Amino acid sequence: MQFGVYIHFPYCLSKCPYCDFASRAEAVIPQQRYTDAILRELRARAAQFPHREAVSIYFGGGTPSLWDPPQLGRVLGEIRALWRVRPDAEVTLEANPGTTDEERFTAFRELGVNRLSIGVQSFAPAQLVALGRKHTGPDAVRAFQTARAAGFRNVSLDLIHGAERQTPELAARDAASAVALGPEHISCYALTLTGLAEEVPMAKALRRGELTLPDDEVVSEMGDAVRAELGKGGYDRYEISNYARPGLEAVHNSLYWRGGEYAAAGCGACGFLRQAGGGLRFANDRSPERYMERVERSGTGESSSERVSPEEHLRERMFTGLRLAEGIDLAALERDLDLPVRDRYSSRIQRIVSEGLGSFAGDVLRLNDRGLDLHCEVSLRFF
Repeated sequence: MQFGVYIHFPYCLSKCPYCDFASRAEAVIPQQRYTDAILRELRARAAQFPHREAVSIYFGGGTPSLWDPPQLGRVLGEIRALWRVRPDAEVTLEANPGTTDEERFTAFRELGVNRLSIGVQSFAPAQLVALGRKHTGPDAVRAFQTARAAGFRNVSLDLIHGAERQTPELAARDAASAVALGPEHISCYALTLTGLAEEVPMAKALRRGELTLPDDEVVSEMGDAVRAELGKGGYDRYEISNYARPGLEAVHNSLYWRGGEYAAAGCGACGFLRQAGGGLRFANDRSPERYMERVERSGTGESSSERVSPEEHLRERMFTGLRLAEGIDLAALERDLDLPVRDRYSSRIQRIVSEGLGSFAGDVLRLNDRGLDLHCEVSLRFF
């Protein structure tokens, strides 16, 4: 079973109006105190996850590119001291255009970061304004070029479609702009304002009628237009919203989707420990101040945890596994969980195939593009 380490850095220069991640706009970041808290929590997590080998380390946020490189270096050093880290492990850092320069990127690369994920969201001025982003299209291009100049050979770009006044043509243009830069990986998300961890300003504006978003049918057309552009550029859709050059799929996110384990440290971070067919999921406090206080008092920032039963874990594995274009090997899942998956779900599997939403070949259940677009609706049949 694969194992990864997730580190959350909550600080940003400004808070985007659609973002429900644990993030905070701060003029002065408590670099030393926050890093000390992360190191202390990592030591506690290592006792929870002993004798693991990490295939991935992921710095998410917030804007982790605002972390001072020497402090981030302390965190990477501690991870390597606490766990074995595979020599070819993916080490990802999220960055935003406008928060980086070549010297800073070079410092991160020299510390062992080997993959950057840049939050572009759009190259179009009107879309950036609609999303409340502070950077410009040229800033996004410059951030990518800076990453290349600093020696990064594995770069991912994030795009969002479905913002106010966006059309399928504009969404396709954004995708084409990303393809023209030639990153190894592109994530393309539809703007989502429901089911969030907190009610964000954009969701409030939508409820008050101050904001009008494209309807579901138009957003679906945007997704089709984006997929067509990425396909022309040689990017394979390997997950609902993620596209990559062959062999350059995101290791860390794939670990989540395949039911792997992940230790987590930082404000708002969530981790998962496998136990007896199910597992233990824990979540840290979403407030940076309370998180640091919790760690200083008890060793971790944990604010909640829950036991995941084997049955619950099966449902989660079906839900996340069907996100992947490769699908789920149900025989392997049966061996892993010791549950009769194929017999239990045979009628649902046949219905997916008969409705033209996917295929069941050998032991692998796989959704096609149409099935991936309807993933939630299809997956809920297994619940």
